[in-house]
Amino acid sequence: MSGSELDSIYSLIPWHGDPYTPEGRKRYERALKEFSELMDHPFLSGLPEEVTVLDILSGEGIGGVALSKSLRRRVRLYMMDLREGALEVARRFSKEELGEEAVTLVHDATRAHEVVEDLDLVLMYGLSTPHFDPWRAILLLASVSESLKDEGVFLVEEADRRYWVFYMTGYKEVMAEFKGDEPILSMHKGYDFRRGVFKRAHLSLLRGEMAELEVYFWGVADFLSLMWLFFQEVDMRPLDGRRYILLARRPRRKVRPEHLKLPSMLG
Repeated sequence: MSGSELDSIYSLIPWHGDPYTPEGRKRYERALKEFSELMDHPFLSGLPEEVTVLDILSGEGIGGVALSKSLRRRVRLYMMDLREGALEVARRFSKEELGEEAVTLVHDATRAHEVVEDLDLVLMYGLSTPHFDPWRAILLLASVSESLKDEGVFLVEEADRRYWVFYMTGYKEVMAEFKGDEPILSMHKGYDFRRGVFKRAHLSLLRGEMAELEVYFWGVADFLSLMWLFFQEVDMRPLDGRRYILLARRPRRKVRPEHLKLPSMLG
């Protein structure tokens, strides 16, 4: 999916990624508190005094900046996303909060190892796993593990969508949502059995604009077990009643990016 397609989607879904809005600032302050409380985790105890961090699918930088500030070390921060506009905000925000502008990369996270290496930490914050079906999740984990140092750590903010969407709520063909005061209709459009993704169309009732989003509804155990295939140690830490931080340390490097090519059946 291109950056412009993602821009269209994020203009229609109710997501607060901009730290300069009241809702985005609230997310940032929550992230600061959560990452500060995470610093006692054993996986993070051996970090060097100078830490190199990559925030993938960074958006406007809320997660990467909050983590960097919570580390209380000298941090070299990279942010990676496909949306140049979001990264422009991330550069400004990182400069204001950290005193140094993050290095931003317009790049596909499943190929992160091509542009960065020897990282201490990789972060994926913002409940971003639905962007990856199981096939691309494997590419992502191979790339992340390749880009980390031998003692490197991968952190993922996650929620159990199988539980919250299918059990607690029930999957709905049509759902009314709001982006601020703007009414948005989310409608089921299809399902891809090869990739396991649901296709939903989002329609603005005010603007008449529509964008299609493909999502994979991960459970926490699903994604954490995949992380375990690529890392020697995994763990999870609850954040609130719905969200968790998944942690993985010490890449196995048994399956590397050059070993993987998507099957032709996926098109």
